[in-house]
Amino acid sequence: MSELVGSELVIEAGKPAHGGYCLAHIDQGTVFVRFALPGEKVRIRITNRSKRVLFADAIEILEPSPDRVPSVWPAAGPGGVGGGELAHVSLKAQRTWKRWVLQDCLTRLGGTQVAEQLSQVGLPQVQALGSDGDEHAKGLGRRSRVELTVSPAGQLGMHGYRSKKVIALDSMPLAAPAIRDLELFSRKAWRHLLKPGARVRAVAPSGGQAMVSVGEQVYGSNAKPSSRRRVQEIVDASGLGLGQLHYQVHVNGFWQVHPLAPTTLVREVVGQGLAGLDNPKTLELYSGAGLFTLPLSLLGAQVTALEGSLQAVRDGRRNLHDQGARLVQANVDAAAVSQYGDGAQLVVLDPPRAGAGREVVEAIGKLQAQRVVLVACDPAALARDLGLFVAQGYQLEHMAAFDLFPHTHHFETVCVLSKVA
Repeated sequence: MSELVGSELVIEAGKPAHGGYCLAHIDQGTVFVRFALPGEKVRIRITNRSKRVLFADAIEILEPSPDRVPSVWPAAGPGGVGGGELAHVSLKAQRTWKRWVLQDCLTRLGGTQVAEQLSQVGLPQVQALGSDGDEHAKGLGRRSRVELTVSPAGQLGMHGYRSKKVIALDSMPLAAPAIRDLELFSRKAWRHLLKPGARVRAVAPSGGQAMVSVGEQVYGSNAKPSSRRRVQEIVDASGLGLGQLHYQVHVNGFWQVHPLAPTTLVREVVGQGLAGLDNPKTLELYSGAGLFTLPLSLLGAQVTALEGSLQAVRDGRRNLHDQGARLVQANVDAAAVSQYGDGAQLVVLDPPRAGAGREVVEAIGKLQAQRVVLVACDPAALARDLGLFVAQGYQLEHMAAFDLFPHTHHFETVCVLSKVA
């Protein structure tokens, strides 16, 4: 199939596939097509291949879908940067797309038992966060963290899709307004800081001014060096009776990028996790800076939290300084789960995109915890982990999905499982 790379042909796009693709079938095999919509007739250019499938971009739309809209970020289109593969799809259709992918992954990769349990619980809608008014109607201004790279020519940009090449940008429409106000792409004050190859991170916290890190050096919104290394994040936990929660997070540390994600996830994860449990002994895995650890502790849970990043644990200890939670820096593996999880009634885990995996899930199963709350940002990894939990004797009780990443194929899913007696 290598001879097809670079060639163009006309196809009808089929159903969505995980990763922001539509499937198409030609005589030579299956093609994964970006920038198309199901049912569209499009001209594609074959861009790459693997052993069994081809990859392509839609470069001309011959018969458009009614769900197609003008791209809100053309620079992320064919031949452009990664991170905006659904920018040509209406927001409503994006959420339908993601729901279809969730169902496909759970039923195809999760196994028969997961499919049966899903039929009992019901497939959730992928929920929008916040109002659809003003610019948010286009899903813009929803990223409070933006990662950029300086090109060899000294221009600020991002890597091309699956490429090491840095493509220069003149704007970033998905960024929060406070990041756009920094004028990183045009303001002269930033230019002397942008050395070729430098990694630039812009952060718009919910409390305080935006900040920028260039390597290890941190700058304020005035482009002058700052001695501060942490930003303040404020989470509305009034739905749990806790009012506002305040966190300190390192500028280069992990935090949910959608401004409304922390509030939404705290309400869902902590509320569902503690429902009906009285001060449970809790094991939290991949705890980060303590987003869930703090409200769990304030509501009486006896938390032991494991996190591999030393910086995140340091942030967590600042945020939990007057609480009784135990924060441990440790790689999350089967040995650590067994060592720190003995007697846990509740397990909360928010693993990276690859998921928790067999060894960790099986170790959790041995704890015999009454309830597990699993947060997942990848539906394929979620399906595999759910299949493993079901094999360990857990029953899916609740599932919710949230569109935390408009204009990309990513979304977040929260699952609550209970141990079958």
